Amino acid sequence: MSQLVFWIASADGVRSRRWETLMTREGFPVAMTADVSALAADVSQQRFGLVLADWDVLKPRPEEALRRIKGASSGVSVILIAGSETGPDKVIAALEAGCDDSFPDDIDDRLLLAKVKAHLRRILPSLASALDILKSPGGEVKVDRSKLEAWVKGTRTRWVAVPGLTRTEFEFLALFLQQPGKVLERGYILDTVWKGQSAEVQPGTVDKHVESLRRKLGRFGPMIRTVYGVGYALRES
Repeated sequence: MSQLVFWIASADGVRSRRWETLMTREGFPVAMTADVSALAADVSQQRFGLVLADWDVLKPRPEEALRRIKGASSGVSVILIAGSETGPDKVIAALEAGCDDSFPDDIDDRLLLAKVKAHLRRILPSLASALDILKSPGGEVKVDRSKLEAWVKGTRTRWVAVPGLTRTEFEFLALFLQQPGKVLERGYILDTVWKGQSAEVQPGTVDKHVESLRRKLGRFGPMIRTVYGVGYALRES
């Protein structure tokens, strides 16, 4: 099945970058744009996708822009991000033009992510389930984020559950699998795993959790490489 793509169509750079980080952390491929024509052309090349579109990007003819985007691919959903100035009449017009849902522009990031996942479960249940499964590039390690379970390859291609993983260790492993090969700085790991409470966590905590995670992964533990002075990266042996 084709991989689902997220588009963030917004002229608000701060919001766009925040949402890009949010979706990237979930392992979703993200494309950024502020041009309806470019967006429609990109959408036409994809089988599945979801667009978060600001009202301002859809101007001057929002309904026409929505029909153009929706007509480019039957498997792409469009969610309108509407500010208070948009008003209910404009939101209703957008929904009638083919928009699949509407969220306020000040929506909490956690609520936005939960709503996006709920939308995916409704329209693409099998794909939504598949997105919860993360594997290392070589297929040695995998996790299921919906079940908070992790496995490593055993003998005769059998999967063996990773014993005794804490919730934090699981989050570490999922983060590495989302961005294989990329060097993740300690500060980035702290912000991602502990979110708004990272300031209360000592940087050395990251190293301790990585050390414990490596032990529990057994012979696959060395895949988590130390990048001295920076952080860690998941790399093949």
